[in-house]
Amino acid sequence: MNRRPQSAQAMVEFLIIIPVLILLIFGAAQAALIYSAKNGLNYATFQAARLGAMNHAQYSDMRRGLTRGMYPMFSQYPQQDRMQHTASEVDNFILITRISPDQASFGAFAEASDALGVDAIPNDNLMFRSTQQSPVSIQDANLLKIRVQYCMRLIVPMVEHILSSASRFNADQTVGSFSEVSKLSADYSSVCAARNGFIITSEATVRMQSAAINDADYCSTGSRMRCP
Repeated sequence: MNRRPQSAQAMVEFLIIIPVLILLIFGAAQAALIYSAKNGLNYATFQAARLGAMNHAQYSDMRRGLTRGMYPMFSQYPQQDRMQHTASEVDNFILITRISPDQASFGAFAEASDALGVDAIPNDNLMFRSTQQSPVSIQDANLLKIRVQYCMRLIVPMVEHILSSASRFNADQTVGSFSEVSKLSADYSSVCAARNGFIITSEATVRMQSAAINDADYCSTGSRMRCP
């Protein structure tokens, strides 16, 4: 006599728990994809910083490093189209913030370079130069530090909308959001444009191997590199 009510109760409990269970499964799948993309972006960011350090901290060389480093992330595409797709992702859904050297460092230490034909922060004889900080020392100004923000496409149903909304909230100068430089220089629309994606971030710091030049062509509003 009690079997039918118990069966109905089990069905109600199942209907209550199944949406949560599906969301957890889908969430685990999307989390694995984000983790994989974050590892790939870490490698690509280091490649970008490495090439930038060797080529006067110029955007074009950092872009080349990002494209080279992110190429393995899109192995699902045919080889003949993979490089083009990678370059499109870098050009449209990547935002680089050059944290160091900043504009204050260029104002304090940049000097005319006959070899380069422009003002640059000198990179030679650093151990013999003054360590006076104004606002940082010239040794610290020769550290290239970049932050790369990538708007990753979300492909798992339901989780896509949840994480995309969370990413928008996190980019809105909230507590626990990106650091102060990114808060002032970037928001969700700057990185993602029309894509419904999730922003992942990576940073890299390397010692400059060449004199840093202020890349005025790409450090302007609306470009894919910000230079605070």
